[in-house]
Amino acid sequence: MKNHRRIAAIALTGFLLSDAFASATTTPMQESPPPASTLAPMPLAVTSFGAVSLDGWLYVFGGHKGERHEYSAPMVSGAFHRLKLAEGANWEALPEAEPAQGVALAAHGHCVYRVGGMAARNQPGEKSDLHSKDLVACFDSRKGAWQSMTPLPEPRSSHDAIVLGDTLYVGGGWTLAGSSGKGVWRDALLALNLKASSPQWEAIPQPFRRRALAMAGTSGRLFFLGGIDSEGNTSSQVDIYEVSTGTWSKGPELPPGPMKGFGCSAIAQDGAVYFSGMKGDVCRLEADGSAWTVVGKLAHPRFFHRLVPAGTRHLVAAGGEDSEGKRRDLEVFLPEGLQAVATGEQR
Repeated sequence: MKNHRRIAAIALTGFLLSDAFASATTTPMQESPPPASTLAPMPLAVTSFGAVSLDGWLYVFGGHKGERHEYSAPMVSGAFHRLKLAEGANWEALPEAEPAQGVALAAHGHCVYRVGGMAARNQPGEKSDLHSKDLVACFDSRKGAWQSMTPLPEPRSSHDAIVLGDTLYVGGGWTLAGSSGKGVWRDALLALNLKASSPQWEAIPQPFRRRALAMAGTSGRLFFLGGIDSEGNTSSQVDIYEVSTGTWSKGPELPPGPMKGFGCSAIAQDGAVYFSGMKGDVCRLEADGSAWTVVGKLAHPRFFHRLVPAGTRHLVAAGGEDSEGKRRDLEVFLPEGLQAVATGEQR
């Protein structure tokens, strides 16, 4: 009962952390050149930002700039930056956009897609007035500009989004619409065919209601990992959607750890699915889908961080939270080596 009350308290006082770092990519990149062993820290100390890798670049957008659990309009970022992973030294400022935290980023072709998120409308010192967004936009890396796309059927935050094949998928999350802080939990997986002449969202029934979850996709399957459910319970569940048949199944539960899969991150890299949570272990799903195997540990365990692919072998853990607060460092990780290649101490 004590643990249940502790989890409930975290869910109530820290629910905006559930919007954290909602992003993932399944777009493979070339191994040559590999990422630099040391990467410059993120330009802003934010939580709840979006991150994705594309064509050898790491992109980060938005986030919460304030102290934990303190939310106001000035504390929501609309900043957009990228870092060349092979060099790792200098962040490039890109065109800013409408501020959002809990925004999901996904990548496909030459474009970075931003999906949903939320922002506070109240000023500092006022009662929190939080609203999810239905905004969808793409940033064409060749043109260097944002372009609006078909909005979501309803505002959504604390979700995740990835591209698999030519389709953008959005799963999990909820809708916030005012000062009460009570969210409407979403139970539909959304799909948008990016190749359609006039893309429209398709809603697919989703057999769970969870937020602060992570998504990954490979081999025609979407994976939905962890999060927290509508009853306030943190989750170790793994749900799998088979795109070709439209069927759902259960995968092996996530390995034990504090807060289970709440605020975890996951990616697909070279056909394999990776996961990391608050404990700091990096785990890989066995090829037959039967179990998770620990393939190393981050030097700085964190949650509400983001994993992004770097080449076909390396991973990068970006930002996140630990017991001391926000982290700005990017940790380069080689799963086969069972250890981090390099870390930064910047916060």
